[in-house]
Amino acid sequence: MELAKTLQKTLIKTNPKTDLYVDLAESITGIILVGFLWTHMLFVATIMVGQNLFNTLSEALDTYYLSYVGIPFVIAVILLHIFMAGRRAPLRLRDLRITWRHAKMIGHYDTWIWVGQVITALMVGILASIHVWVILANWPIRAITSAARVDSFYLWFYVVLLIVGEYHAGFGLYRIFVKWGWFNRHTTGYVLKAITLVIIVLGFGALYIFKQIGGVQ
Repeated sequence: MELAKTLQKTLIKTNPKTDLYVDLAESITGIILVGFLWTHMLFVATIMVGQNLFNTLSEALDTYYLSYVGIPFVIAVILLHIFMAGRRAPLRLRDLRITWRHAKMIGHYDTWIWVGQVITALMVGILASIHVWVILANWPIRAITSAARVDSFYLWFYVVLLIVGEYHAGFGLYRIFVKWGWFNRHTTGYVLKAITLVIIVLGFGALYIFKQIGGVQ
């Protein structure tokens, strides 16, 4: 009983109207970020077609200033999403332990998904920050520079970022759709799992090609 009360005190909000706006903002920013992540992965996957296509797209993003506008915009959306989602997330170690014990006691599928969202959110926040810093430090984005990173210790960094990032995106979108009742829960789960798997396969394929390119430079 004490466990449930503590978790309830940690997570329950107080102003229903404010909570509605927060939920909407969290959902909208989440959808935007998933769209960006999947588009970004499709862009990265063009390396499997060839370096020329990858470099052409990269140069186009610079030429038309899409990178210079898009990157600050995405960072702003990420910060807004973190702020909105962080209002109810158990970020302290004590709260995480309570949430973990509560999830084990309930044993509910969607509860475990939520726990996974919290854990991967922390990981994505740290790893994505490092990724952005590395990208900006090695601008512009080109096949050769990307391959050089993948052909170093960053390979495993990107493997972890790919897995946790796509988990967080896919199941995050699932929770949004289920929360607002837009689609059937089971159908949505199957479709998003399939999309997530495809994106991860493309990501591993791109990493493999970058590794091959880096190995011959």
